[in-house]
Amino acid sequence: MAVNWLEEWAEVGGLFFMVLGFILSILLMVPALSYISILIAGFLAGRIYYLKRFSQPILPFIIMICGFLLGYLLGGFWVNRFWILIWFGASFGISYYLHLKKILVIFKSRNFIK
Repeated sequence: MAVNWLEEWAEVGGLFFMVLGFILSILLMVPALSYISILIAGFLAGRIYYLKRFSQPILPFIIMICGFLLGYLLGGFWVNRFWILIWFGASFGISYYLHLKKILVIFKSRNFIK
């Protein structure tokens, strides 16, 4: 069965990020490292969402973010899954807010170099 990459890139990307999140959470057996990595992933997801929020196909990026989070939750045997959701949501919200208020700026903006 062939995959039509032009039409199904979002689903394949979501599956890739789900597997990536699962492998990352399996490899990080120390709970502190797992929480730090999910904080970083939440910050990156908030940045990606901020950059793509007004572009037309936003759903593929949401599928990829949710795929990573689902994979991370499925593989998080050594951590509390409730706290993973809380830390991811909090860091996502903080990152989005900081980008929205221009405290953190993207590299191609005029305010990047002051």
